[in-house]
Amino acid sequence: MEGLKKTIRREMWYVLFLVPGVLLFTFAVIVPFVTGIRYSFTNWDGISRKLTYIGWDNYVNALQDADLWTVLGNTFKYAIILTLLVNLVALLFALLLDSYLPLRNLFRTIFFLPSVISVILAGFIWSYNYSQGFPRLLAHLGMDVTSPLGNPDRALYGLIIIAVWQGIGAPMIIYIAGLQGIPAELSESARIDGAGPLRVFRNVTLPLLAPSVTINMLLVLTGSLKVFDLVLVTTNGGPGFATEVISTFIYKNAFSSFKAGYGMALSMIFFVILVIVTVVQVTVFRKREVEM
Repeated sequence: MEGLKKTIRREMWYVLFLVPGVLLFTFAVIVPFVTGIRYSFTNWDGISRKLTYIGWDNYVNALQDADLWTVLGNTFKYAIILTLLVNLVALLFALLLDSYLPLRNLFRTIFFLPSVISVILAGFIWSYNYSQGFPRLLAHLGMDVTSPLGNPDRALYGLIIIAVWQGIGAPMIIYIAGLQGIPAELSESARIDGAGPLRVFRNVTLPLLAPSVTINMLLVLTGSLKVFDLVLVTTNGGPGFATEVISTFIYKNAFSSFKAGYGMALSMIFFVILVIVTVVQVTVFRKREVEM
């Protein structure tokens, strides 16, 4: 018994160091989350103190809202295309910059720099490029172009280009780290056995790079599903409804339309979608890692 008391007394110091972090997580995440669940069952307007519980009406209305399905389609279209492009371009740059390329450290810095710029600033820069920079430059070549952000059919792809430009830095570094962790002897053995560059990459490099692929796919997909600031500063969901995503849709309902209760219900639905996507993605890629 005395030994147990000494153990508790000794370990208590370690527990005390955890208290600030646990309290911060509780009040910054758990309490707002539980409060949001509570408000999602009300018709709260976001301003008044009066709450009227309306049961599952917000959720029923959300699932019957055609606009919700439209913005979910935009969100997943944006996220899937962006995830594939970012990982493909980042992997190509990583393969190039992991080789014996002159000034490769300089190129690594150049390709990583856009990820340091804030999304707000990147949005303003590219809005100017689309509206004035590129049209003026291409006008000297006799080409008449307009900003894709003003075209409902091309606006979403214009945003994807911005996001790819800014988003390849961190995945590229992760891929480079993964490539440097692959023993060079394996690639050399494959080449000695007569394997070409493509076969070496497919049968040696890519299977050993699978953990890096899993991390990057997960981070980019979940991050792109939650896109908000880029859309808000460039198109604000327009033209029409072409670039409206779930985050901006929730924001406008909760704060512009003063339907905070409905906005909370949309947030809970989006949270469930994110959890499902994350679990499915991790399960699939972990299985692929084992198979490789």
